[in-house]
Amino acid sequence: MIPPSTSSHRLPRILVCGPNPSWQKTLTFDEFRPREVNRALERDCRASGKGVNFARAVRTWGTAVPLVYQFSGGANGQYLESWLRRESIEFASREIADETRCCTTVLCRKHACMTELIEPSPSVTAEDVDSLTKRILSDFPDADALALCGTLPGGPLEEFYATLAKEAVRAEKPVLIDSVEHFDETLAAGVQFLKINSGELLTVTGASDPESAALGLLNRFPLLCAAITDGPDKAFIAWQGKIYRISIPPLSGVRNPLGAGDVCSGVMLSELLAGASPVEAFTAGLAAACASCLTQYAAEFDRTEALRIKNEMRIEAAPRTT
Repeated sequence: MIPPSTSSHRLPRILVCGPNPSWQKTLTFDEFRPREVNRALERDCRASGKGVNFARAVRTWGTAVPLVYQFSGGANGQYLESWLRRESIEFASREIADETRCCTTVLCRKHACMTELIEPSPSVTAEDVDSLTKRILSDFPDADALALCGTLPGGPLEEFYATLAKEAVRAEKPVLIDSVEHFDETLAAGVQFLKINSGELLTVTGASDPESAALGLLNRFPLLCAAITDGPDKAFIAWQGKIYRISIPPLSGVRNPLGAGDVCSGVMLSELLAGASPVEAFTAGLAAACASCLTQYAAEFDRTEALRIKNEMRIEAAPRTT
């Protein structure tokens, strides 16, 4: 657990490294038919990407303050930054030559399903990486935690996450990662909290059983916990050598699941900074993620609805295996 902040005059501050943001276009169709001409009923455009969505969740939860770091370029980058100002989400961008990607979410009302179209990521230079790294490190003295979120753009970023994690540990700042980029190197740097989905876990570990894989990570790396989601199915967290399974109640009226995992991560770290145990914090994150699936746009949710869902969740400590 993270001791709650003793500051009486400010909320905890989370530095959110989301290097690969997107300008997100959401198109809603009554029925989306592949291989046919489809005319959208609604269109919405806004800032997105794992770091942005993480920060949006932190801001909505209201117990911590996020600051997003990102690479941003071209017209899409300008749209992205303008939207973040509109949402009053603080950010620091390194302007790059390439265009920020535009990603398109296709929502089909009839089948209650989502299709995601993701553009190629931009590329960054060594100078871009060095500039953003220095900016993040310069803000460590006033920070309470670091979050590493999502994929990396193209360029010399092999050590980017690991470098930030090492420096955060040196500065005694807890680190949460929601990414599988350069996975082993970054976890070995001292990350305390991991939150990824079951498919990602099995891919990076080569395991067939996710619970055993998560416990194995705790043995291999200096992790305090590994929180694993699996869409609407039962989630679990490995902590103190045990597995805790969390049952997610059925959701009625799901509209857009995009960004739900990012919401989970943002709320989880917010709760950890408030002094919650990893199991309690992950449960709150899952509840907020569920609530976000009931809204039209990525990573938006109602906190009251999240708390209602949280009360319906059940936590089960799995028996130890030998």
